[in-house]
Amino acid sequence: MNFKFSNLRLISQRLNRTGTTGREAIINLLSVLGIAFGVIALIVILSVMNGFQSGYINTIMEVSSGHIRLTGNYDDLKRASEKPNCKSFFIFTESQALMQGSHDRQSGALVRAVETEDFLKDAGLVRRLVFTEGGLNLEKSRSVILGYELAKTLAVNAGDEVFLPILAGSVETDIFSDDTALTVVGIFKTGFLAIDSSLAFVSMETGRTLFGTVTKANAFVKLNKDSDDYKYIAQMKIDFPEIQCESWRTYNHAFFGALRVEKNVMMILVVLIFLVVSVNIYNGMRRTIYERREDIAVLASLGMKKETLRFLFFLNGFKIGLIGAVSGLLIGLLMAKNINGIFALVEQVINFFVSLATHIIYSVDQISETGHFSIFNRRVFYMDSVPSAITFFECCYIALFGVISSSLAALIATKKILNLKPQEILRHE
Repeated sequence: MNFKFSNLRLISQRLNRTGTTGREAIINLLSVLGIAFGVIALIVILSVMNGFQSGYINTIMEVSSGHIRLTGNYDDLKRASEKPNCKSFFIFTESQALMQGSHDRQSGALVRAVETEDFLKDAGLVRRLVFTEGGLNLEKSRSVILGYELAKTLAVNAGDEVFLPILAGSVETDIFSDDTALTVVGIFKTGFLAIDSSLAFVSMETGRTLFGTVTKANAFVKLNKDSDDYKYIAQMKIDFPEIQCESWRTYNHAFFGALRVEKNVMMILVVLIFLVVSVNIYNGMRRTIYERREDIAVLASLGMKKETLRFLFFLNGFKIGLIGAVSGLLIGLLMAKNINGIFALVEQVINFFVSLATHIIYSVDQISETGHFSIFNRRVFYMDSVPSAITFFECCYIALFGVISSSLAALIATKKILNLKPQEILRHE
């Protein structure tokens, strides 16, 4: 007996209708929620990890490293800067120093001396430096701009003086020089704590005063495409063989590799969630099929093929996966887009209950200032806010994975029960 599509639809509706109440309904609901939770978790985690990765990379590229780092003679670097095949090129020298601010407060710092004109031409760098005080003005001799956290540690503001009691310079400079007073003309913030807490900029003229006259210098090159780094290095080796070239892929290899490992580990953990959910769907579907074995036997005795029966239960698993994946996708995208607001709300709720519990346990006179609970600690993650970067293809892959895992679990669950003969099933009823 051949079953038409309309008949299959009616039978499928009949079989699924029996699972809308009671224990089967709970099993189906838990399966949908499991798939949705897995999709939500994976989307939020991947979007945050992508945001961290892109945020770190962009900030480091624009402020701290560039795409290519060159080392060589100052005159050679000056001639290399005239090549037109790059977005920006600025020469610098740098030195580690111990910086002293107000009230004898001290902190280590990386003092970078730059060509002011080339420095201001770097649009990406200038855009990343958000000034909280003062501005990007290094024209005056012995002026310096500091990272926000560095200025905070030293307890200085724009207009104050800082000193460099210990400076790693050349043989021409005194490591304990007395003439190292600098005037703070600006305080910048990049949102990347590792930079904001250690980096300071001075003009090349001030740098020569501090470091002495150096023959060797460095340069950061920013390309129009970061994928052109090897091509640029190959050309530089031909035109300027005396200049050492190093790609961002090399000197940031360990850091970016660590980010990639963290992302992969998080993906593995969330994939395990899908596996657990798939096992739950498998067990639930097997139980459902077993409880409907009489209906299955009747349909089989009327001529319905095993493949058709399997397809019907496959559709049920597909529906569970589709509903869970779509709902999880929508909620996950909404959460990923508003992750900072969600974290702030959770922090407020937790801190409210902590404060309430403190007032209940202790008298008013005994209450001391308690630590503020924070999900996202900027001193741990080195950023002001939780970044989020959502990619279309990753979202599609996640949703598809949720649908496939549910469908396969349902398909595997039908294998054993549908191999039973109708007369065997009916005999035991």
